[in-house]
Amino acid sequence: MTPLAGSGHSESMRLRDRRALLFLLPVLLVAGCRQADGPLPTPNQNVQDDLSDISKDLTYVATGYDPSASTDLAYDLRKYVTQESAAPAVEELSRRAATVVANTKLPEQTAQRLAHNLWLTVAGLEMSERQVEALQNDTQSLLMSIGVQDTQAEQVAAQVGEVQRVSTRRVRRWYEWF
Repeated sequence: MTPLAGSGHSESMRLRDRRALLFLLPVLLVAGCRQADGPLPTPNQNVQDDLSDISKDLTYVATGYDPSASTDLAYDLRKYVTQESAAPAVEELSRRAATVVANTKLPEQTAQRLAHNLWLTVAGLEMSERQVEALQNDTQSLLMSIGVQDTQAEQVAAQVGEVQRVSTRRVRRWYEWF
């Protein structure tokens, strides 16, 4: 009678293990899911013109050529604000960017990349956390490449994240919380 009782116990344990596996497998698969990257906006001709303006604004701030360049920078970025609640964060991003590039040697190519990053920060409304982090890192690296101190570059990068936080339209799905 002992072998029979033992085999029944063993069979019920196998059945319970299978049920547990069937329950855990989907949970593990879902937990392995990460937030999908969102679509990035593509600049059309009008945006390309604005990116050129933003790049010039940054260059003028860096050289001190035009005292109104920082105001122009804020204006050019504010065009892309879709939610009025994001406007103060974009204003702060403009202010921080202008402050750190002032009196630096800003090569044209770096100014263009920085202009694109700032525009993408404001216009990219469905970016994933990974995309935002990459944008922050690239912005910080660009600023440090022109001699901006690490802490100041971090402050601009942090504001990139803040603009994204207040302006994103992307809703995290339930499985992205794991």
